[in-house]
Amino acid sequence: MLKELHVKNFAIIDDVRIDFGDGLNILSGETGAGKTLIIDAINLLIGERADSGLIREGKDKLLIQGFFDFSDNSPAREFLINSNIADEEDFKNDIVISRELNRTGKNKAFINGLFTQVNTLKDLGDCFLDIHGQHDHQYLLDARTHIDIVDNSGRDTIYPLKDDYLNRYEQYQKIKRNLDDLKDMQENRNMRLQDLKFKYDEIDRLNITEGEEENLETELKILKNFESIYKLTSETEDLIKGSDVEKSNLSDSISVIRSNIGKLASIDKGFKDFAERIDSLSDLLEEISHFIRSYLTDFNFSRERLDAIQERLYSFSLIKKKYNMDISKTGEYLEKIMNEIDSYESLESDIASCEDELRESLNGLMSAAVKLSSEREKASGKLEEKVVSELNELGFKSVIFRAQKEKLDGNDNLGTGEDKRFTRNGIDNIEFYISLNTGESPRPLKKVASGGEISRVMLALKSALGSADSISTMVFDEIDSGIGGAISLIVGEKLYNLSLKKQIIVISHLAQIACFSRDHYFIDKYVEGGRTKIKIHRLDQNGKVKEISRMLGGAKDSEISIKHAQELIEKANTIKDKETLKVGN
Repeated sequence: MLKELHVKNFAIIDDVRIDFGDGLNILSGETGAGKTLIIDAINLLIGERADSGLIREGKDKLLIQGFFDFSDNSPAREFLINSNIADEEDFKNDIVISRELNRTGKNKAFINGLFTQVNTLKDLGDCFLDIHGQHDHQYLLDARTHIDIVDNSGRDTIYPLKDDYLNRYEQYQKIKRNLDDLKDMQENRNMRLQDLKFKYDEIDRLNITEGEEENLETELKILKNFESIYKLTSETEDLIKGSDVEKSNLSDSISVIRSNIGKLASIDKGFKDFAERIDSLSDLLEEISHFIRSYLTDFNFSRERLDAIQERLYSFSLIKKKYNMDISKTGEYLEKIMNEIDSYESLESDIASCEDELRESLNGLMSAAVKLSSEREKASGKLEEKVVSELNELGFKSVIFRAQKEKLDGNDNLGTGEDKRFTRNGIDNIEFYISLNTGESPRPLKKVASGGEISRVMLALKSALGSADSISTMVFDEIDSGIGGAISLIVGEKLYNLSLKKQIIVISHLAQIACFSRDHYFIDKYVEGGRTKIKIHRLDQNGKVKEISRMLGGAKDSEISIKHAQELIEKANTIKDKETLKVGN
């Protein structure tokens, strides 16, 4: 529900706040006082187009803020959560929706301080708010909602059938997707098999062994550096053992050093540590010398082997580049290819099995759809009777109302003889048709032209539906257009009945409607400092009596008109007590 509305610098509105109640809220005032501006402001909060011409003259920007309680509105909560705008904790407080517009035409929308798109406000508004009258934001005029309205009207019997149907529908779609995939495989079978076998043979013929690429790269590096390796090892061997008889070799020099150090250590203990360490050096040089001699004995260069390695590694690089994989993964890839090749062997039997499964699923789906459609037929008939009765009471004596249901056509792709198109809502399409005048054929509800008629039709539908939809706040403008007398009192009663389940905000010129209010607001236009402004008063009981008196056409303080107003309010209170008692029972 809308708890508070803050409007600043909007047309003739300077800065006003309205605290709305959760029942029937009536807004009244002299003609031209700016009552409709309040509705326009609410419209901006649900994504209606904003024009910089709406900004109050002399001001740079306008601001509209609405403070909403969505604690009892599951669709609105789910929408905000799924849109990552709010979480459950946020709903413990008011949700704040804001619109800002400046002179340059820059338009900003916020939900709880988070910048959002205007279209998001539209989608959120569809979850909780219905405005009827001069504007087009009318939930019930959207034919796409009519099937849900019928289902809600008969929810006790329809919802279990709808749940069963939806489970079957999802299972059917799953099987159908699987069958489509299998048929796609069949259609591309030969080409795909040829491709798979080529890939398998191309990789398999290389006969790649584990770690082969790394070993080959090491061997390649050695062969490419043959000359350098031979030179370095030979020089090292010469240095250790010596190749020139006239020069002493490193081993002999170290032997002399070891002998001298040993003698020094026997004289001075300070040389003892060096004596032990030079022994290790001598052993190390001997070990290096032995390894080099052995290495050079086996070391040889083969141009053929170098070419073979390079060619082998090149073939590896082609495979890696072509299939975008590491060479160590070729085994896994070959296994994957073979599994897919094997799957084609059983393709025909898999398709036949899947078609049997789909046919069985389709039979169950059709049975569930027919049951759902049949129950909708009953619910539609009951809804039609209720709406016609409500419209008769609202002064439409020759009305025809139909929830026109048609079967959706589709394709029989399994030879079952069924030609129904299945959707998540079943096999039905429902749209409301209405005729308000004798001799006129029913037309789609959305084509009803008169603002006042539309509002009363909406009121009748809402009265018939009770709390069947998720809309928690309804706004009516021009609902009293073209009515009066006893009918206006009935309209007031129906609005009050609706307000027992929803928040209702009504702009009205009729005392017979206003007398049913729980909260009554008087909108007054005045001039201050050479500027037109409006102020909004929440009326107490005495103020309400005076305003009802004015609306009846009398003087506010006239004894006769005051008495008449009191009588009207008392009559409304008597009706309200009866209706409240009915709801309580």
